Amino acid sequence: MQLGKRIKELRIENNLTQEELAEQLGVSFQAVSRWENDLTYPDITLLPILANMFDVTVDFLLDVDVKKKEGEINAIIEEYSVLLNQGKTDENLNLLEEAIKKYPNSWEIKDALLHIYFTKGIDPDLKEYTDKSIKIANEILEKCVDDNIRYGAMQTLVLIYTSRKELDKAKQIVEKLPMMIITREWFWPDVVTGEDRIHATQNIFDRLVDMFYLKLITTYGRAETGKRDIPLLKFKQFLDIVYEEGDYGFYHIRLADIYNMCAFDQARIKNKETTLEYLRLSLKHIRIWTKMYKNKEVLRHTSFLVDRLSDDSTKWSFSGEPNHEQDLKEDLKNDIFDFLRNDPLFINLFK
Repeated sequence: MQLGKRIKELRIENNLTQEELAEQLGVSFQAVSRWENDLTYPDITLLPILANMFDVTVDFLLDVDVKKKEGEINAIIEEYSVLLNQGKTDENLNLLEEAIKKYPNSWEIKDALLHIYFTKGIDPDLKEYTDKSIKIANEILEKCVDDNIRYGAMQTLVLIYTSRKELDKAKQIVEKLPMMIITREWFWPDVVTGEDRIHATQNIFDRLVDMFYLKLITTYGRAETGKRDIPLLKFKQFLDIVYEEGDYGFYHIRLADIYNMCAFDQARIKNKETTLEYLRLSLKHIRIWTKMYKNKEVLRHTSFLVDRLSDDSTKWSFSGEPNHEQDLKEDLKNDIFDFLRNDPLFINLFK
């Protein structure tokens, strides 16, 4: 770092003597002399003042190559995205914790690190990562001016506080958020034309499907046991409104989850045939999803409401390497399925 040399160059360019610069900064001219000879450095609080005085950035003062820095940060974020897609959470954690040491003021890296901390904290045995999530999210809300990153931090805090039943804290965050339709995605079709307008509108239809799923699974439990499959299957109905040609893409796994929950509901009343059918459908959609993911398929949607969109399985992201079929087999160890344990269809379905 050639801070002293940079200060001297800027002082001379601005026709200032060491004494004049010292007077403006409220320090002695000997201090300025020591800076310019690289014997000492200015107090860190003086750097923004020096930058403003010479109409440069602090990075310029510190001889930081801004473009090189941005390029390195972008490369880190790209690597993070690749690891995220591969479910390599621990590798991502190491990558980002090293990166934040080098770039402690990068909000992009902090945003990515927040996501990894939150993902790790889902494990009940790793609660320390939840505390780290709260700390970094609050730092973002206090200091970051990027709205996208701020809203992501707010979402994380709401999820953490609601999971902890700290609803008052969650409400304080939610009250700061805009109403649902006051979003970039909602208004974007109104400010673009042609293909861009169609594409933007179709993105809304796609997002509505996921929003419907996420809210449905929080409310279906109000239905009577044995009849909970009725509200759950409304997701299939909603899905078919948007994807009427069955080009579900990623949503195959959402549908598999729905059928799994339906199977649990019917197993509680020991409805053998319906339970087996729901399990068969869950496994069917898991396998379609898994094939897309393993083959790195890109699905070009054909349904009218989304026919300008494509679903790239290489961009799907997870907290770990997905094995949904194994997860389903683990679910079937639940005592609730004991009444099917010796049924030939049950055995053959998951052989």
